[in-house]
Amino acid sequence: MPEGLREYKKQEKLFYLRFIAALKALWGKTAGFFVSLYSKGRQQLSLAVIPHSEKPARSVRLSRFALVLLLLLAGVVLVFSVASAGRYALTAAQLAAVTRERDALRDTVDRLREGVQTLASSALKFEREMTTLQDISKTNNPGTGSQTAGAAASSQSEALRTAGLSGLLSIPDNPGLAGRELAQLEKISSFLDASVPDVERISVLLAGQQDILTEIPNIWPVQGGIGHISMYFGQNENPFSAGVWYLHNGIDISTFRTGDVILAAADGKVIDASYDPSLGNSVTIQHSHGFLTRYGHLKSIKVKKGQIVSQGQAIGTLGNTGITTGPHLHYEVHLGTSVIDPLRFLNIRKAQAVRLSP
Repeated sequence: MPEGLREYKKQEKLFYLRFIAALKALWGKTAGFFVSLYSKGRQQLSLAVIPHSEKPARSVRLSRFALVLLLLLAGVVLVFSVASAGRYALTAAQLAAVTRERDALRDTVDRLREGVQTLASSALKFEREMTTLQDISKTNNPGTGSQTAGAAASSQSEALRTAGLSGLLSIPDNPGLAGRELAQLEKISSFLDASVPDVERISVLLAGQQDILTEIPNIWPVQGGIGHISMYFGQNENPFSAGVWYLHNGIDISTFRTGDVILAAADGKVIDASYDPSLGNSVTIQHSHGFLTRYGHLKSIKVKKGQIVSQGQAIGTLGNTGITTGPHLHYEVHLGTSVIDPLRFLNIRKAQAVRLSP
């Protein structure tokens, strides 16, 4: 055998012997450790409970293994308890949030129900007013003037049936959420849809009436509706001759001052704007249908003869010119060759406003 190979075999055997020796030493130490651990684990420990009294002390003997096991179990229980408490707190917070949201939704639903009830009540009021307007429009339309009182009385119930509101307040409860309110909204929607044609017809009628009203002297001639009547139309005592009565052919309107704006009572054409020895500064306007209005004792005149004016347009200011006892407006209304009490036409506009008001 060559010398080199013999040396290699020798080194290999030596390495093997050392490796086996190292394994045996490691195994011995490992076995010794576990044996020592087992031995120490089996050692008994005494836990003594000594009361602060004359009662005898009590002790519990446990091995170290049992003590370690109890400590591990206690640690697991502690971790589980902390996790459970945290989860409970989170669940409680979520439940509180859901409860608040539920209460808010309940309040919203209650308000919606109240709103639906209010809307239903308003719809019934609207329906009654709509029926009244329908009756008025039928009365004012040609060919319907002979409508009987019984037909007028039945129009309201007929409109209810047409609009679907006859059972609005007697809808049975539905099992679904807010079923009654939804049914009411559907009824109101049907009513409003059915009312559209009537509203359109009444709008056309009122537009025509509005055109006619602007041609009739029916507005208060002092801007802002201010002032009071200091002398009415008809027989009055002459303020310049005590005990002497005369026919006052207009009304006197006083505001206890001068300068308030005077308005044209209707559409028309100015046929006179000049000074009169009795009426002072005065304006006379010719209107349609044979009407004529005269405004006297003006402080100033804002229109000219031949000018076209609209109802409500400023034509002058209240003054104290001519023969007067103080600042006021003398206002006359003529129809053809007759002098008429202006209040008759002022009451037309007032009655119209009352009849159309909700």
